[in-house]
Parts: sequence; structure tokens; C-alpha cells
Amino acid sequence: MFLLIFLWVFLFFPVTGTCWAQARVAVLYPQVQEPFLSVFQSILRGVESDPGLSVRSFSLPENLDTKALDAWLEAEQVDSVIVLGRQGARAAQVLKGPSKIIVGALPAAVQGLSGISLSPAPEVLFRHLRELAPKVRDIHVVYSEVNAWLIPWAESAAAAQGLDFTAYRVQDLREAVHEYRNLLQTLRGPSQAIWLPLDNITADDELVLPLVLQGSLERGLVVFSSKPAHAQRGVLFTVFPEHFAMGQSLARMATSGQQSTGIVPLADVQLAVNLRTAFHLGLRFTPRQQERFDLVFPTR
Repeated sequence: MFLLIFLWVFLFFPVTGTCWAQARVAVLYPQVQEPFLSVFQSILRGVESDPGLSVRSFSLPENLDTKALDAWLEAEQVDSVIVLGRQGARAAQVLKGPSKIIVGALPAAVQGLSGISLSPAPEVLFRHLRELAPKVRDIHVVYSEVNAWLIPWAESAAAAQGLDFTAYRVQDLREAVHEYRNLLQTLRGPSQAIWLPLDNITADDELVLPLVLQGSLERGLVVFSSKPAHAQRGVLFTVFPEHFAMGQSLARMATSGQQSTGIVPLADVQLAVNLRTAFHLGLRFTPRQQERFDLVFPTR
């Protein structure tokens, strides 16, 4: 009976070649050394894990021959291209190949392209904030032009989670330090939080981070960050990219029917928590909460 059904389906609903054809996608990533090479290779493996894709990869040298790259893309007959890192984004600006280009592993948005930024999604950050420091009601962020695109995402995420959100735009490090000093003079208590974004100006490691950490401890403020290394330095928590999952998300964007979705923040992240800072803030976590921490500091 099963054989008869199979033959009936096969005869009346024949499978064409296009039904089984995989979309062909090229992944372009920088020609770099370790440890950065492992990051891009992990993203590549995430893309390759998509069963609907046939993946070709190309390592981009510093001095790229764009004509050779265009010829390679044409020979590979790819349907779309995923470009990674700054070198990938530069290559995307001059490609003459497929019309669908997806960018990934960049800290900032790229005008006119779709993809996933390295900047963590505010929705994810604020959800962790509510879980780890439930008394927080107000979030403050100092940002520069590079993160202007992210502020509307943060405003929407804060409103959805019942948090008040205030953003302060600055032009340079001097203005950033001045803004933080003003904030640290006026904010006090566990209902207030400062978010350090992925921003070399307003989350500067040498001047800004020590200033904010010292001030926050004196005033009982919660500080969280988009920079992975900051958890070890003393902020309550940070998140860091889950590169394989990022590759899977990039693959889904490449196979979606949408031509342009713009740059979206990174939702594929893991959580790092500083337990010493939590103790100073009077925060205690249940064993179930701690099971969800991917990294803890100080290291055990």
C-alpha cells in the first residue's frame, strides 16, 4: 500500500529540479590571523548549516582585486552574497555581482545594505536588565553619531518593557566625559541604570569606563554594557556574540524573499555577569538564574 501511494504521488506530483535546488550564496570574509579568523569561520559554519544553501567562501585580502572577485562570483553563479567585517563591507560597495548583499559582523549600520550589526539588540539587553536588576526603572545612554541608528530600537524596546529611556548625543570624548559627570552628579539609587553602547567614544575604556564604574559604585547605580570585555572590568553584565547562531541568522536573511530589511541589531548573544558587582549592588541570583549565565566574573 505504501509503495502504491508513493508511486501515485511521484506520478501526479513530479518533483522538479528547482524544488530541490539549493540557493547558492557566497560568504566573503577578511583574510586575518587568529583569534579573529576563528570568529569568521564560526559565522561561516553557521551559514553552511542551513540545508537550503549551497555555500561558497572567499577570503578577502587587504588589497582586493575587485575584477577577480566579480569574475569569481560570476563563475560560481551565486544568488546572494554575505559579506563580513569592514573589508567585506568595503567589497560590497563595489561588487557588480548579485543584487542581494547581506552584511554582518560590523559594529555600525551600513547605508543602503541589509544585514546584522555587532551591536547587541536593545530588546535583549533590556530583558536581561529586568531579570538581573528588577528595581531599575530608568535607562540612560550617552551615544555618538555611529550609534544614532540604534536609538529608535532602544526607545521601542524600553517602552515595550515599561522602562523610561533617555539618550544624550555627543560629538567627541570630551563631551562624553562631561555628560557622564553630569549624570553621576544627578543619578542615585538602584532604579537608575547607565548603558554603555558599542561605541569607542562614549564607552571608551581608558577614561569613560573607570569614571562610570567609580561613580556608579558610590551612588548605587547599575551599569551594563554592549562591550564584551566590560563584564570583567566591573559592569553588572554584558553580552557577547554567539557567532555560529549569527551565521544562521545571516543565512535566513539571504534566503528570505525580502530584498532590503536594513541593518538590524544582533539578537544572537550570550550573557556575561559580574557576581562581585552584583554583590556590591545587593543583588542575589537564584541557582536557576545562574544556570543561564554563559560567563561569570570573577572566574571561579
